[in-house]
Amino acid sequence: MSPTHGTARSFERSLKWQKRAEAVILGGGQAHKRARLPGPLMIERGEGCRFWDVDGAEYIDYLMGYGPVVLGYAHPRVLQAVAEQCARGNVFNVGHTLEVELAEKLVEIIPSAERVTFCVGGSDGTSGVIKLARAYTGREKIVRSGYHGWHDWCHSERGALLGTAAYTLTMAYNDLASLERLFEQHRGGIACVIMEPVGYEAPLPGYLEGVKQLCHDNGALFVLDEVKTGFRYALGGAQEHFGVTPDLSVFSKAMGNGFGICAITGSAEVMDDVAGVWVAATFHGEMSLVAAALATIAEIEEKDGIEHMWHLGNMLLDGYREMTDRLGVENVRLEGAGPMPFFGVTGGDERLDAMRSTFYRETLDGGLYLPEAHIWFLSLAHTDADIARTLEVSEAALRKGLAAA
Repeated sequence: MSPTHGTARSFERSLKWQKRAEAVILGGGQAHKRARLPGPLMIERGEGCRFWDVDGAEYIDYLMGYGPVVLGYAHPRVLQAVAEQCARGNVFNVGHTLEVELAEKLVEIIPSAERVTFCVGGSDGTSGVIKLARAYTGREKIVRSGYHGWHDWCHSERGALLGTAAYTLTMAYNDLASLERLFEQHRGGIACVIMEPVGYEAPLPGYLEGVKQLCHDNGALFVLDEVKTGFRYALGGAQEHFGVTPDLSVFSKAMGNGFGICAITGSAEVMDDVAGVWVAATFHGEMSLVAAALATIAEIEEKDGIEHMWHLGNMLLDGYREMTDRLGVENVRLEGAGPMPFFGVTGGDERLDAMRSTFYRETLDGGLYLPEAHIWFLSLAHTDADIARTLEVSEAALRKGLAAA
């Protein structure tokens, strides 16, 4: 346990490093990683489900690098597999046998996978999969639901090519009527629907099946963005968990336990038709990433990691539910499920804002890293004891928040 738990944390070294970063890194760091006090600013190392900042404070992590770290930080099996492969070479001129082994494994465990192609990172994969969908259907418009990366087709912020916005449509989640209207308004023009199968909110009974049917009735492809849900909801992703098979899928994040591999998978009918479409790059199928993925999947299988994460997630959500009911706390969000839970304290007025800020300050001081605005991720490294500690610190923080309000 960190020596700073229960005492005022120091940020002296972190602030110095942050100042150095601001002098040389765009914006001082990647946009989603530009930390602010009172949270940790600069990380020194991670191990298991914990990380330590440069000032020595220790945290139980519930973001896990925004989702990739499914086994735990610095997992020895993955590091060994990567080191051994790097000693044999990392990037080659043509295919490698290890790529075949990983593709065969993905075909075995993912319901939609009959063919596989590799990318680097989720944004790369989602942009690649819509190119394949456009090529297969001969159409240009895309319907989306969820977050699919930073590329222009799914963003319209400063610097984006705004003309692409006309080709990207947005549907409301769990609302089949909104998708029906889009198909009516853009008849014959929609190549695919790409969606996150689940996030904070679970799909209503029959919803995913209904989206798939609407797609096929209108000559469009049904695409699942499993960048987050893959290798967490089930080895075969949310599609396995919910029993709905898409035409195409994208998997990344937890696939390599922190190494940036991504896979586009799909039916033989679709993938064979678009085999000549240019979705290729120098580092697609980089061998260190392939080795990491094989080691990660093997570890999840051998340790029954999916069941472990579901157990912990249900334990965590049940604990928060019992706690907030007992304390009479109503300004909270309890969402997500199993391996991707979420608990948040909300504000809204001066009293609730004071409670919210007290809760997050106290949980940080107690050694918890609880994302306020992002779904949480569990790992095989989290334990029942970590969940118990999290609930203990959270209850103490809620009590202080109630007193502050």
